[in-house]
Amino acid sequence: MKEIVYHGSPNGNMDKITPHKSTHKKECIYASTSKVVSLLFVGKGHGGLDTMIADIDGKLILVERRPNVLNSIYNKGGYIYELDAKTFKHYDYLWSKEVISFEKELKPLNKTYHKNILESLIEEEQKGNLKIYKYPNRPENVPLDNSDLIDKYIKFEKSGLTGAINDLLEIYPEFTNAVKTKLEENN
Repeated sequence: MKEIVYHGSPNGNMDKITPHKSTHKKECIYASTSKVVSLLFVGKGHGGLDTMIADIDGKLILVERRPNVLNSIYNKGGYIYELDAKTFKHYDYLWSKEVISFEKELKPLNKTYHKNILESLIEEEQKGNLKIYKYPNRPENVPLDNSDLIDKYIKFEKSGLTGAINDLLEIYPEFTNAVKTKLEENN
């Protein structure tokens, strides 16, 4: 692992990085060995309901799931914090680009301001470090109607992420019947 890991945030006032709980249900500090990945996590929106971030055949991709979501999430400034990598580790349940630390807090070594995250992501695409799929374009394995989210969010809910299905249906109310049917089939 590198000596430095990166943590993206819209907040530039952090003199320490503290843990939070995400889809893995563990209180930890999330980071990445990749600056590009940390840029992707600066934007605040509805997470996987807005975008798909993946590593396909070694290529980092960002898929815009709904029109103009990238603008609403990333067309603003943000910060990349550098952290000492010594307490970070990759675990099997994490995405390949993620590392976590169970420290109570970590002091950043450095931070870099990006005036416009979307412009920074476009620059990374031009360098070949990322492939951006603007709506409605997407890889073949991602359906245009985003129905791939149904099973994923049912799984989140069943794993203990209370409210995952409500979050899904708030953004995609057209999935209500499909979710209801799948839940009934599983019971």
